[in-house]
Amino acid sequence: MKRVLVLGAGLVAKPLVRYLLDKGYQVTMASRTASKAEAMIAGHPAGKALALNVQDEAVLAQLIKECDLAVSLVPYMFHPVVAKHCIVNRKHMVTTSYVSAAMQEQDAAAKKAGVTILNEIGVDPGIDHMSAMRIIDSVRNRGGRIVAFRSYCGGLPAPEANDNPFGYKFSWAPRGVLLAGRNNAMYLMDGRKVDVPSHRLFRDMHILSVPGQGDYEAYPNRDSISYIDVYGLQGIQTIFRGTLRNMGWCDCLYNFGKLGLLGLDEFDARGKTYADMMRNLAGASQSEDVVAATAKKLGIPKESYPIRNLEWLGMFSSRKLGAERISPLDSMGDLMYEKLAFRPGERDMIVLFHDFRAEFPDGKKERIVSELIDYGIPNGDSSMSRTVSLPAAIGVDMILTGRINATGVLRPVTPNIYNPVLNELAQLKIECKERTETF
Repeated sequence: MKRVLVLGAGLVAKPLVRYLLDKGYQVTMASRTASKAEAMIAGHPAGKALALNVQDEAVLAQLIKECDLAVSLVPYMFHPVVAKHCIVNRKHMVTTSYVSAAMQEQDAAAKKAGVTILNEIGVDPGIDHMSAMRIIDSVRNRGGRIVAFRSYCGGLPAPEANDNPFGYKFSWAPRGVLLAGRNNAMYLMDGRKVDVPSHRLFRDMHILSVPGQGDYEAYPNRDSISYIDVYGLQGIQTIFRGTLRNMGWCDCLYNFGKLGLLGLDEFDARGKTYADMMRNLAGASQSEDVVAATAKKLGIPKESYPIRNLEWLGMFSSRKLGAERISPLDSMGDLMYEKLAFRPGERDMIVLFHDFRAEFPDGKKERIVSELIDYGIPNGDSSMSRTVSLPAAIGVDMILTGRINATGVLRPVTPNIYNPVLNELAQLKIECKERTETF
């Protein structure tokens, strides 16, 4: 029986664990909170749960030594450490996160050790890559070339669960959502490189209309240009990868960042309230109205959407901050996690939208659109957990059954990986629908 180590028992792990147990693997789940891992193992005879501080490298190394493959679902900054121990012990690895520079640096060592490190095999990144490459390779095989590619993805509340002023609920780690708002971005538009510094990220927004779904705010997601080489799209004129949110999100997050609420510097929070923190960020005196002072600091009306949402969250309240030392980002994240949580029985949804423009030697042009609209299961698995962890689980099975034998730091952008994964996902009712217009 092959042994799989799963690191992390967060919001998206459960479908992966159940898939692997059902396939007959022995699964050890290691999490900071053992009770979360135990709940996911649910007494299965082939499962084991234990507590782990992932920063304890001696224990981590021993666990990796005892497995055949490690799945890293811990925060992204720990993936290179996990990879290092996997390479030393000649164990394979799977993660749903982006390939960082620190991870890419281990490519040569992984190849030398004969180790497969499969990254970016979730939904975004993951299903977006695989569904895109299936179309890109199809166009190439017909003699055409892609001249423009726009790709969008968002995890959102289903329409009936969209009942708070942010238009958002957390289906994955709240801290990760807010940290993503600190990223710079880069994309190519009509042959022109566009650099977006982090403080302008939420101002570089446009509206995307998805037929049958409605209008969404779209803003750039990290470095789109790097995917020209990943996808083999040299010479393309437009490539844009974006994140989708409901209307109003970008104005709020832009102003929150401008105020300093996405800051990571911790401060002494002993005895302090949320109102105290906001007063400090706004530069307001004790005698000033902290709400009015915050609006003035931002140069927006007191009645504006961002200010009203801060009030709704409780950011101006007399509630004590939740730790002795805390950052503005984490203090806001604590309130968001409470107030933007899914209630029992509510559904989330994934919206994935690709828009390609292709040209062919005979002068024919095509617009190819691919959409994935997936909903969570009421009182069951969320769409986010299924679309993130099931591709990874299928990747684990493919590696351990010898269907993926390439070594080094990989992404799922080759047909021998993306076709089997997409085909099995379709059997699990996670499927992209394509349509083509010819002109």
